[in-house]
Amino acid sequence: MREENVSFVNRRRQALSGVLHHPEASTPKGGVILCHGMESNKESDKLVLLSRELARRGLLALRFDFACAGKSGKFEEITYSGEVEDLQAVFAFMHDRQAGKIAILGSSMGGTVALLFAAQHTGVATVVTIAAPVHPERFASRLLMPAQVREWRETGYTFYHGLRINVSLLDDLEKINVPEAAQKIDCPVLILHGDEDDVVPVEEAHELYGYLPGSKRLSLLKGADHRLSDPASMNQAISEAIAWLCEHVG
Repeated sequence: MREENVSFVNRRRQALSGVLHHPEASTPKGGVILCHGMESNKESDKLVLLSRELARRGLLALRFDFACAGKSGKFEEITYSGEVEDLQAVFAFMHDRQAGKIAILGSSMGGTVALLFAAQHTGVATVVTIAAPVHPERFASRLLMPAQVREWRETGYTFYHGLRINVSLLDDLEKINVPEAAQKIDCPVLILHGDEDDVVPVEEAHELYGYLPGSKRLSLLKGADHRLSDPASMNQAISEAIAWLCEHVG
């Protein structure tokens, strides 16, 4: 198997970097795009493990940095809508590589971005989400007092875990509607979520399952937190994701 450093350009003319995992066979059975979470990047242990295992199973796997992660751009400019645009560029890249059926797996914010993208594009074979928020608009109220939210809007930025975030994220969160988007998704969806997630409540996984109109499965990871820090939880999530992806794409 071979790992290839690749790059592509989004609509905002920003260069995004990625790593493409090639299977041994010259013609892959299908392709999978892997989307990282808010404070993560393409070097996430979870995404590296998934990519390598998917390539072993004959699939072309691509992990990449969104425009506000890694060396691709500035974290402070992060928005959900911007990442959906990034994913459009990545999807077009995979399509040009003649990957066959293309699936998307997203972790945390990346899972929500995958859902928003799939609601707009009929060419997605399947989606797998891991700990994806259905109500990202609650981000501010979960972390900040109302006075702090007002200050964010007035000053144009705030800090999250020591990282600056511009008010553009707050504006974006007021525009997107994940429940509405989920009802438009026509491809199969696997929802993986830890039942002890203290960042995105497990209730949101149940809610997402209810919104999806098509083929779907909800798998709760017993005792798992948001980051799947327990190796057993991580292994379960990876195993279930790979089985689902191979079934729907391979």
